[in-house]
Amino acid sequence: MYDKMYNAHRVLHKLLAILRTMVIKLSRQFSYPYYILQRILSAWTYRLVRSSAANANASSRHKRREQYGNEPDTSPEAILPSLDYPSESGHSVSQHLEHTRAGSSISEDVESNHVSVSIVTSLRDSAPPVLKPMTASDVRRYSKKSQIQRTDTAFVIAAGRKDFSIPDKIDAGDLIWDCQIHPHGTLYFSSEQVTWKDPEMETTMVQITVFTDTDVRKQSNSDIVSSCVRTLLDQAQIAGTLEDTLTELTVDLCTNTRGEFECKYYFVAPDQRALFWGNDFEAMNLFGEVKGVTNGHIKYAMEAEYWMHRELYPNDCKITPELHRELQAMILHAYTDTIFSEVSLAPFDTDELKRALDIVDYLNGIVNKPDSIINDQYIWAYARLMRMFTRARFSNFYGEIGARLGTDHTVYAEENYLDRRPIVKLFNLVLFGSPSSHVRKIDSVWVDQSVNRPRWKMFMNGLTNEWSGLAIYSTVMLAVDISFLAVPAIGQRPSAQIALYISSLWSVASLVVSALLAQSSGHQDSIDRAAAFMARMTRSLHGKENLAIIFSLPYALVIWGMVFFFLALSLVIFLSADVTTWCTVGPAWLLVIGFIGWPVWAARGPQTGRSMSSLWIRGKIGT
Repeated sequence: MYDKMYNAHRVLHKLLAILRTMVIKLSRQFSYPYYILQRILSAWTYRLVRSSAANANASSRHKRREQYGNEPDTSPEAILPSLDYPSESGHSVSQHLEHTRAGSSISEDVESNHVSVSIVTSLRDSAPPVLKPMTASDVRRYSKKSQIQRTDTAFVIAAGRKDFSIPDKIDAGDLIWDCQIHPHGTLYFSSEQVTWKDPEMETTMVQITVFTDTDVRKQSNSDIVSSCVRTLLDQAQIAGTLEDTLTELTVDLCTNTRGEFECKYYFVAPDQRALFWGNDFEAMNLFGEVKGVTNGHIKYAMEAEYWMHRELYPNDCKITPELHRELQAMILHAYTDTIFSEVSLAPFDTDELKRALDIVDYLNGIVNKPDSIINDQYIWAYARLMRMFTRARFSNFYGEIGARLGTDHTVYAEENYLDRRPIVKLFNLVLFGSPSSHVRKIDSVWVDQSVNRPRWKMFMNGLTNEWSGLAIYSTVMLAVDISFLAVPAIGQRPSAQIALYISSLWSVASLVVSALLAQSSGHQDSIDRAAAFMARMTRSLHGKENLAIIFSLPYALVIWGMVFFFLALSLVIFLSADVTTWCTVGPAWLLVIGFIGWPVWAARGPQTGRSMSSLWIRGKIGT
């Protein structure tokens, strides 16, 4: 009896679905005239499929009772999504606030101090949300403002109450949401649904897992999210993009600058490790500063976004031995490369890779056990490591003919290395050649508008140590200048006194600039902030050169302080009329000048930084 009823429902459901699909296509061409008919058919189809699914579940439960006795059935609910918009009943938001939540044990008279983000509007008169594609990196979880009020909460615990757990499920009508807690602590929601691949229901069924950070405990939010989910799945059915038996969907509600509701979304194909959309997606923001992306190369950017999705929603993922071996091999290769290469492309340094390898080795014993339970924390750890390695592959053009082979190796057409050098050559005369040295260091760190994390850390640590040492030299020079000014003979030599004043000013300037640069460098510890800082500083025509000149100031200023101190000392010596002083100190003075000029002249030799890099790359590829 149950089977006959289910078959009859299915045949009628197919007829309604075909008719509804025709109406949807007509409504897209003629807009409003067919909208009302489409809504009626959507409501009928939705109620009918729930009824058919209930009959199917009842039939399966009846058969299981005959074979195994009474056992609970936890199969997901089968629905066919529709294009209807929120609130078929026309009720306002306030009339939906009181609704049943399955499994809730929280007393209704207790108010929460958590202010949820709700869409406060009349659902009858509101326009449908604008569907807008996004990526996993666009999810606003970590950029939202705090929503918890600093207020005292009147909370009375009932006598004998022991259960303070969060409800596992929320029955929001159209969708039943599971409450999930991210390893970082935030609450998000997931819902498992089953639909057909195409609107005619002639092919396989697709399991859909919906994720959202929107607080669906508010009925207004839940209604809009449900409507967006049905709309997106309907569009995907008609477009034929539901090609897999397992698909995921993430939606995020927000308002744009015009006050319109936006439903940002993306689909996920776990088998392909890729995101896809029902609308055309402008991928420029996905590439960042990487230029020249090809169709074969874009897959690594998509895979990085897939692992970002797994970081955000780690509860619905399986760690396979193949995935474990893949991650272990990437970490092992990167670890070996950082040991034997100074320009390794690994996104971590040696110590970090060693700790990551220890983590993966520890997880190996958990993944390979057949009876082990994979917690969300384990999945998050895999996703974080996989995302960083995959993003590094994308930035380095992994798998392409012109892939980057070293951190100081550009993948684009070589620019003229001397085009931007006139300003550096000019300041080299004033700043004692320091700008050239810093330009070469910046060139090795900021390559193709990207920053390698370990190399950036080494660069900033080197600069910080340099500025700290120069601050000590400046302090010593300042003390020497002040002490020399206290000598009575200096008062009789105005020229020497003036030179000491200038030397003191250079020393103070070097000390202040060193302190300022050391303090500002502490804000660039994050790789994202470092990349933003370098992009901002190098945006102008001579951006790198200006930055190199700024970094050179502490060294140049303290050298100028030493030069004027040496000048003051020489004036005190040679302005004396004593011939004995001239004869004894003069040769020593010339010898000191020679010893100072020798290393300065030797440092002017040809720069070998780029040629050594080329030799290393050639040796690495065996040519």
